[in-house]
Amino acid sequence: MPRMPPLRLLAVIALCAALLAACGKPTLPAAPLGDRAVLEQLAETWRQTLQEVPTAPRAMRPKGRLLFVEQVFRGAGYDYAATLAALAGGLDAGNKDQRDLAELVSLPFSGLSDAALDEVLSGDAIEHARQLRQRLKQ
Repeated sequence: MPRMPPLRLLAVIALCAALLAACGKPTLPAAPLGDRAVLEQLAETWRQTLQEVPTAPRAMRPKGRLLFVEQVFRGAGYDYAATLAALAGGLDAGNKDQRDLAELVSLPFSGLSDAALDEVLSGDAIEHARQLRQRLKQ
């Protein structure tokens, strides 16, 4: 009798399928920076998405965290990469709501060195992640 794939693998496959399905859809906007209602919407989508995965996002590998966070943003009607770019270019580190959004956006590459960012991100997102890290340090 063939072995069943582990639940984690199934969750990653489901997330990948959702990403592939989203490829043909119109581009979503960046999440508005500093908007408390948007943070609450993302938090609700986080809770809903969390029910679809077998493990906590912080326990996932970086690529799994990226897929999870992208799904959260997409579920709330926003684009993760566009939000990363917006924060990298205009984070107000003194604004708590923007910092909270930046923490969510940074989750996929949390704990990675700048040199290891290309293991998770690609293209402009690597530079945006570096810029966001610098803005968060200020």
